[in-house]
Amino acid sequence: MRALKKICTIVYLLSAVVVAGGFACLQFGSEHVRNRIAELLGHPAGRIVLIVCTVVLLLGVLITALLVFAERSPLTSVHPGGNPNIEVRLAALTSVARAAAEENDVLVDRVRSRVVGRDGTRALITLEVIAFTQTGLADLGAHVQEHVTEACERMLGSPGVTVRIRFLPSKTTVIKEGSREQA
Repeated sequence: MRALKKICTIVYLLSAVVVAGGFACLQFGSEHVRNRIAELLGHPAGRIVLIVCTVVLLLGVLITALLVFAERSPLTSVHPGGNPNIEVRLAALTSVARAAAEENDVLVDRVRSRVVGRDGTRALITLEVIAFTQTGLADLGAHVQEHVTEACERMLGSPGVTVRIRFLPSKTTVIKEGSREQA
């Protein structure tokens, strides 16, 4: 998909160069340049290239406009139990998740939360943590996940939170300090 996007971008930019360059040469070029462009557009192949490039530009503008109008702003609140009158901000859920996770033997690096679903009744919280131990990470992860889920659901008043735990590698660096004595 990434290669297709790059190819489309290159075709769009080349079309823009052809159309804008042709227009600029016809409007602001010297008499010799204007005659050369007019001669080029006098051939059917030149006209076809200009028409194709113009269509590519118009399609690009149309697609961009449709994407802008169709884009929805991301939801920033969860409505627990589907009640539209109750609204809990994702920032509050993030704060509760961070506090609940730090009660265990982990160091919280990053907490990301987002609303899942169109109705805005569920939230997905992803915690990136560093464990102080290297043994029993599965049990520790399950315990942290359960603790954070309970804390967030207590705040919401109903179930609707999915918690993911991701353990980051911890690197311990030992620094030895010494003093130099001069004789």
